[in-house]
Amino acid sequence: MSFEKHTQILSPEQPFEEILELVQPMITSILVKCHIYKDFEYYRHIAAIAVWKAYENADPSKGQYSAYIYTTVKGEILKELTKERRFQDNISLVADDTLNIIRCREEQINRLEECSLVEKIMNQLKEEERKILQLYYLEGYRYEEIAKVLQLSVAAVKKRRTRLMKKLRSHFCQ
Repeated sequence: MSFEKHTQILSPEQPFEEILELVQPMITSILVKCHIYKDFEYYRHIAAIAVWKAYENADPSKGQYSAYIYTTVKGEILKELTKERRFQDNISLVADDTLNIIRCREEQINRLEECSLVEKIMNQLKEEERKILQLYYLEGYRYEEIAKVLQLSVAAVKKRRTRLMKKLRSHFCQ
């Protein structure tokens, strides 16, 4: 049934059930125009409620009844689509924020655990070993620079760093 046919047969004096039955093609048309392809029955229900609102608020002196129904149904469906969109946007924002908070907390806990582990291992090292780690990894010194600071040969620094790395691996792999 086309929109024009509804114009000729709909009136506020008809029973609601009859009007609802007659506007089903109109509702389908609105749903298709609004690109609703999922939750079809839910939006049909929204449309039926909108038809009821139009039926309750009908004023024959204000123009065509079918146009009023069409406008009311389309408006309610668009309003519901807007609410759904906002809800989906808010849920994704909340989910993202929650995940970020969880990740940050996990990272903080991991950093604290790592720091306490590093501190524990560092306390087990000799002063010279700690100095080699600090200069090489934290301050970015080259072997030659470390050798000057510690008054060792470059070969000795390389050898001690290699032994130190083996020692640290044995601590981490326990």
